[in-house]
Formats: sequence, C-alpha cells, structure tokens
Amino acid sequence: MAAGRSALSDFTAWITAYGDAWEAGDAEAAAALFTVAATIQPTPFDELIRGRRAIQAHLSEMFGRVSGVSFSAQVLGAGDTYGIAHWRVATPDFALDGVLVAALDERGRCTSLRQWWHASPGGVTTP
Repeated sequence: MAAGRSALSDFTAWITAYGDAWEAGDAEAAAALFTVAATIQPTPFDELIRGRRAIQAHLSEMFGRVSGVSFSAQVLGAGDTYGIAHWRVATPDFALDGVLVAALDERGRCTSLRQWWHASPGGVTTP
C-alpha cells in the first residue's frame, strides 16, 4: 500500500470502481482492476477463473446478459491485503445479493476475488 493510503480507502476505491464497471457494463474497465494473474471464484462451487483475460471474457459474457444494472456495496471490513463487502446488483428483472472477499496487492489491484451470492426469482443463472 502506498504511503498515505489505508487498506480501507484502497478497498473502498476498488469496490466503487468495480461497481461503476458493473453499471456501465464495461468488462474491460472491470478487468483492469485485477492483476494479470488474478483469480475469480464466482461462487464457492465454481472453478476458479484464472488470469485477467479470462476474467475479462467472463465479465463480458456476464455483463452482456444484463442491462439497467444498479450496483451497491457496503464495506464490512478491510485488512492489509483484503476487503470484505456485502454487495447487491439489481436490474428491473432480478437482483443478486451477496458477500465478496477481495485480496488486493500493494497497488490496489485485486489478486483474488471470492463471492457468495443468492439470486432473486427471475431466471438468473451464474453471473
């Protein structure tokens, strides 16, 4: 972490940018928040998605299935290298509500994202 910054401010900035990318449907902007070798596990039962390119492809496919997204998050805590947040994605057709744990590097980029979420009725499958 750079001098003058805190783990909380780094994580808050990261989750805000991630939410902005969700709302814009911008997989490239979202992927830029991850390191080259980062991993995502969309749910505890999914295989890891490895690498920024694969993450971008996953997010592009996911964002392509939704529109009119509203993203909100509440930071629950942040340590030296990670943050935990309660998040919600809502569209006119469905909502996802979950918790995520994101490990961040010294530059504030995500190295590992793990999520647990539940979808409201409306036919949503793994985002």
